[in-house]
Amino acid sequence: MEREKKKTVVAELGEKLKRLNSMFLAEYKGMSVAQITRLRKELRGADVEFTVVKNSLLKIASEGTKAEALKDNFTGPNAIVCAYKDPISAAKIIAGFVKEAPMLKLKAGFLGTQILNSEEILKLATLPSREILIAKFMGLLQGTPQRLLYVLSGNVSKLMMTLNAIKMQKEQA
Repeated sequence: MEREKKKTVVAELGEKLKRLNSMFLAEYKGMSVAQITRLRKELRGADVEFTVVKNSLLKIASEGTKAEALKDNFTGPNAIVCAYKDPISAAKIIAGFVKEAPMLKLKAGFLGTQILNSEEILKLATLPSREILIAKFMGLLQGTPQRLLYVLSGNVSKLMMTLNAIKMQKEQA
């Protein structure tokens, strides 16, 4: 690769790494081109990018970014999985693909400021998606006022029954 082209690749990769909130590092050794293409297609549907990168260029581009903490893992044939929106969907797709193609190995990654190992990334795959979590949270928020109203109305009705009982006792006496 020409020196100028390398500089351009490093600059573009550096900008990409600065924008990322989550990234996973995967070793793709032993995978066929068809498998990599299918994985890229699945990931692209979830707004996730699977890019094969030279380790030397990745080391240079990662300087000053969150990915710099993963430098020790920049060995062997690496690809970076860049999740721009939902890292959980990326982890789910990769976890499903690892079952199908065990030669794909997750090495490490980061989510926000948290550094993750391969087991932690696979645990992310068991979480519900962002949309489901938001729906559950909204249901919880919506249900809380209803429960509060039910509890408060129960106390008011008990008070009314008690007052009626006292009134009846006084009327009988």
